[in-house]
Formats: sequence, C-alpha cells, structure tokens
Amino acid sequence: MLESSSHRIKIYLIDDHPIVREGFARAIEDELDMEVIGQAGTAGEALKDAAVMTPDVALVDLNIPDRDGIELLCALRIQLPTTKLLVLSGYDDEFRVAEALRAGAHGYLVKTSRLEEVIEGIRNVAVGGAPLSANIASAVVRAMRKPVGAEGSSGLDSLTQRERQVLRLLAGGMSTRDTAARLTISPKTVETHRVRIYAKLGCKSAVELTRIAVRTGLIEA
Repeated sequence: MLESSSHRIKIYLIDDHPIVREGFARAIEDELDMEVIGQAGTAGEALKDAAVMTPDVALVDLNIPDRDGIELLCALRIQLPTTKLLVLSGYDDEFRVAEALRAGAHGYLVKTSRLEEVIEGIRNVAVGGAPLSANIASAVVRAMRKPVGAEGSSGLDSLTQRERQVLRLLAGGMSTRDTAARLTISPKTVETHRVRIYAKLGCKSAVELTRIAVRTGLIEA
C-alpha cells in the first residue's frame, strides 16, 4: 500500500454484472490509496463517462453486451491514452489473452484470481507494471513460442485482429447484419472477412467454424 494517500489511484470499473462491480467497488474503497470514480455496465456508458473522468486505471471485463471486448479495448486505448487498461476476465485462453494485449491491455487477470491479487494488480499496472495471472503468463509464453501454422493452432495465428473479431461473433451465432452493426462495418465487408476466414481455417460450414472457435477458446461452449 502507498505510504501517502495524497494521490489516490482513480479507478473506473467496466463489467456488465452490477453485483460484480459493486463488490469490487466496496473492496477497493477499503484501500487508502484507491478510489472508484465511476462504473459502467456497457461499452457505450464506459466510452461516454470514462473520457470525462480520466481514470488512472480502467478495470475491464471483455464480455460486454453492446460491443466486442477487444474493440472496446482499442477504443479505450485511443480515447484514454494515459489510462492503464487492466483486463479482468473469465477468459483464460492464449488466443484471447494475446488479442487483448495486442489491443492495448496493460495487464490481464482472470476472475478466479484472489481479491488480493486484483488489488495488487491495480497498484502494479498504475505504476507501469504488467500484471498477469500465473496461468495467463504461461499461456502468453505458449502463444509466443507457437510458430504460425503449428499443429493445434487451427490456423488462428494467420487471422488478422478484425478476422478474429468477425469469427468470434459469427461463431457465437450473430448474423452478418448484426456483426456488421457491432463492428461498425458493412455487411459486405463481413462477408469478405467470412470468405477469408473459411479459406485460412479450411472451413466448409458454420458448424465447423463454431467448433474451431469453441476448441480454441474464442467462444464458450
């Protein structure tokens, strides 16, 4: 804990579960060197409020209903260049972790972490650190060591960030039109991405695409 409370770490919470947000808010407010300055349950709320509040740290859940979590990280990075983005997610697969870090996350913790680990992670990232849950650190190392096209990668390494986003939404059951609206691109562009994804992954059907997404952790079963 910081010896002086003259500068408290300003934290913004982004999670679609009010109970989770309130629980973390109460725990954080017990720390003398931290304060919660705002909360959001949607990406829209977060992007509107956080820019005005300019937090030191944003604690971000990737499972947000109105926008792809990776897209939200990209938007926050652009809108809040001085804010440290700490992901707190239920996803612990190497593909999602790598996506989040590439999108601008400064650290990544899983929701199975102990509360003390999250609190220390906030302090760590606030001073320029890069906190990672232990199992996440191992996943990142595996992802870095895995060559493109290696067996077991299912070709995902060859996909662009946008293609991964389209894959995740389509495999999760979202229509082309809804996917286009979520990513603010045209339906035609979504279809172009779909064709490229099928070619890169060797898919011949939506069912096969979904199986790959589930197997690699891009979506939950």
